Amino acid sequence: MTAGLSRRGFLQSIAASTLVLTTPSFVAKVAASVSEVTDLPIPDYDSWQDIYQTQWSWDKIAKGTHLINCWYQAHCAWDVFVKDGLVYREEQTAEYPQTNSDVPDFNPRGCQKGCSFSNRMYDATRVTHPLKRMGERGEGKWKRVSWDEALTDIADRYIDVTVNEGSDRTIWDCGPGLDLATSSAAVFRFSKYTRSVILDMNTEIGDGHRGALETMGKISGERSADDFFYSDLILIWGSNPIYTQIPNAHFYTEARYNGTKIITISPDYNASATKSDLWVPVKPGTDAALAMGIARWLVEHEKIDRAFMAEQTDMPLLVREDTDKFLTEADMVASGSAHGFYFFDTATNAVVSAPRKSLSLGELDPDLDASTTVTLLDGSEVKVRTVFSRLKDTLEDYTLANVSKICGTGEKMIELMAESIGNSKAMTNVTSSSLNKYFHGNLIERSMIMVFALTGNMGRHGAGYGAFPFLTPDGFEPFMMLPNMHSLEQFAHQVHGMVEEKVAEGMTEEMATYDITKMLFATNSPFPQVTSGTLFWAIHGGIKDLHDDNWTPFITRPVSDYVMEAVNSGDQPLLPPSGTTPRIIFHFVSNSLRRVRGGDILKEKLWPKLELSVCLDMRMNTTAQHSDYVLPCAAWYERNSFKWVTPLSPFLTATTAATEPLGESKPDWEIVLLLSEYIQKRAKERGIGTVKSPYGEDIALDKLYDQVSMNGEFGPKDEEKVAAAILDLSSNLDGVTWDHLKEKGFAKFTSHGHEGLSLGNMTDFKEGETIVPHTHHVDKKVPWPTTTRRMQFYIDVDRYLEMGETLPMHKEPPKIGGNHPFMLTGGHPRESIHSTWRDNPLMLQLTRGEPFILICPFDAHSKGIEDSDVLRVFNDVGEFHVKAKLSPSLQPGQLLIYHAWEDYQFIKGSMRNVTPSPINPVELVGNSGTHLDPRFTTGQPSTFDRDARVDVEKIEA
Repeated sequence: MTAGLSRRGFLQSIAASTLVLTTPSFVAKVAASVSEVTDLPIPDYDSWQDIYQTQWSWDKIAKGTHLINCWYQAHCAWDVFVKDGLVYREEQTAEYPQTNSDVPDFNPRGCQKGCSFSNRMYDATRVTHPLKRMGERGEGKWKRVSWDEALTDIADRYIDVTVNEGSDRTIWDCGPGLDLATSSAAVFRFSKYTRSVILDMNTEIGDGHRGALETMGKISGERSADDFFYSDLILIWGSNPIYTQIPNAHFYTEARYNGTKIITISPDYNASATKSDLWVPVKPGTDAALAMGIARWLVEHEKIDRAFMAEQTDMPLLVREDTDKFLTEADMVASGSAHGFYFFDTATNAVVSAPRKSLSLGELDPDLDASTTVTLLDGSEVKVRTVFSRLKDTLEDYTLANVSKICGTGEKMIELMAESIGNSKAMTNVTSSSLNKYFHGNLIERSMIMVFALTGNMGRHGAGYGAFPFLTPDGFEPFMMLPNMHSLEQFAHQVHGMVEEKVAEGMTEEMATYDITKMLFATNSPFPQVTSGTLFWAIHGGIKDLHDDNWTPFITRPVSDYVMEAVNSGDQPLLPPSGTTPRIIFHFVSNSLRRVRGGDILKEKLWPKLELSVCLDMRMNTTAQHSDYVLPCAAWYERNSFKWVTPLSPFLTATTAATEPLGESKPDWEIVLLLSEYIQKRAKERGIGTVKSPYGEDIALDKLYDQVSMNGEFGPKDEEKVAAAILDLSSNLDGVTWDHLKEKGFAKFTSHGHEGLSLGNMTDFKEGETIVPHTHHVDKKVPWPTTTRRMQFYIDVDRYLEMGETLPMHKEPPKIGGNHPFMLTGGHPRESIHSTWRDNPLMLQLTRGEPFILICPFDAHSKGIEDSDVLRVFNDVGEFHVKAKLSPSLQPGQLLIYHAWEDYQFIKGSMRNVTPSPINPVELVGNSGTHLDPRFTTGQPSTFDRDARVDVEKIEA
């Protein structure tokens, strides 16, 4: 390839992309520009007529998808049309099979973001050559350098830091774009052999579903979207699928045409509310009170499924009145287990041990309302009663009148919703992670799940609570771990042995798998090294310095005390340890300076300590602007991979290299392999061999490439070979090969497989049937992976006792940011997936083209604010400037700004400046011997941005 055009010239020449729909010579300009950074000929386009007349001709069609965290709407198969070496356009592949004749099919799948990605590939933000910072970070002064120069410098600085300070001083900041396929394989293998640290961002982005973990022992479990057709009631609670799940939206609307009732519960009258039978307005952050009020109504009117509660939940288990802890075998018999529990059996009129190996009760008949006295091992007597009895006491406070006062929802509206739930035969919800982003999101989710459990709406067609939807090929995990492909059998035997050993100890396979994933957080383990992104940014990034303990008056001591206690005790592992300093950060499919709540402080607290900040990306985003190197990544239509999906659309979708990477950009796999190759080369040249990690592990810098590449079996150019190997190692795609996947574009999953999160679905994938989660628990009586082995609503862990959160309940949202009149809420935008499309010219044409904040007209007029006025939004920790958009859909006292705007799009600052996100102490529980201990993607503290309190004032533009 030639280098006849500078990056600046290239970007200037394609700046006309903002006029793509109206400028006749747009494609000609792009083609001419691209030809100067590649060896492609200049196509003969002269006018829009030429383009229009030839738009239905092409040189080839490739299969593609978008390796971004679309998540709930999963990923979509596209036909990518190539002409003259350019991606010309993309169209939805409408070939998905129908599950059966009773339900809608999945066609077509796609959205406006997907159909404009070819525009994103060639717009002004694209980086096509390695760039080295020349001025101050963020100053915007760059020099184009060669790959050799960039990788040599990065390798030398990496070696210096690793040798002089330690392997854990290098951080892989992995964002929501992780594919768990070819790209991720490179990073996870690099981490395994270098003991560098991968940030687990799932709870850090607010997707940890803490309430689901507390109640179900896991966060994953979801149905296929066509199963909604079997529901008679769908709750859109804390989500907006018409807005954010465009490919799935037709399932909800078609189900409604089929007779399904839809209720939307949200503070604002959003797009989904307009398609519902009932909209239930609720004050932001008070959803737990609404759920508790509904639960009280259900119990009062006996609209509950007692048999389900007795078998599947902890409702009949006995709790001691003196300690508020479960009555356990350790209390009753010598050498008894602390995890053996009791209920009162009406069949024998005695206190008996609850079954642990199976949920099947047999002849047992647990009393949900039991209250009795038992004699303990030491001879003393203590009163005990059931969880359900305690719950009924808690529910006493949640009368319709009290709940209405808390939520701002009319009593008749609450009762109407409760009646709809009580009379439903098959109720489900539309999942999202919005409510998890409230400080008490765990209590909200626990309360919502309780409504489903009380009514027995779990594990049936059309019925069940969906939390974290996840499904991925289970061949990724062995590939990231194998020293070479010849050791597969040995590795499989090793892992199988670990699982079997834990099963022999009494765990289910699901429990054993989760227990093994905890090893990702352990030093001296064979797994890659992972740490909590939330804790990393809070402690090393300085986010905790923003917190004011007056915001959370129900906490008895400073939040920072809880945080440091958890980290120093090892309850919540942190790498590098507190008191040391990270030195190198690789930003990998991550835009942390845009994403991290309160993240503006990172540039003040952490960035000055960094020896090196390297951004691997295809475009110049906020984080790239503050990096030392920007390494250009291939766009998604220029590489070969696939990405995890969700059961909502249970199809693995491929992207293939439709064209060569633009300029000198490279696929992620190739970049990381080249980096390991350069580190090995420079280590040898400098006479450096094996060094010790701070935890005593051997790191062979002079053999790093050999280890990461499996002795050259998978080299920098072998991305397709990696994809093929991962599929070959997978058990849940029924023998689908890479050749088949790249030709067809998608393949249907045949089981959830053995990977931890996917395993959480706990169901059989049956031909001709929709997917229903948790049937293994409900039908096969496999215990839930909680401490009690049932859906657990009572948590007797000391921290929960301290906080008064043993049972689901409502707590008022803390006034994060200070005592200000407005609560700042948010949501996913319709026009972007995270920040990837947020500054895309085509998507900006669908909205106001710049950041805006929604405000209720009542509030606006009281402050003299008109539409499009510039506002100063501020609180005790920061401010930002943004334009106002008056919206009657909002409640008074509520502001709403959709997420993902880049810093440089704001007039001043960004919304992160007012969202400091203190950590909730209950989420710091660890090493408790319960299902709450931290593991990959969950059991770590979350971040919150929905509780921020702010004020606004009009300022001059």
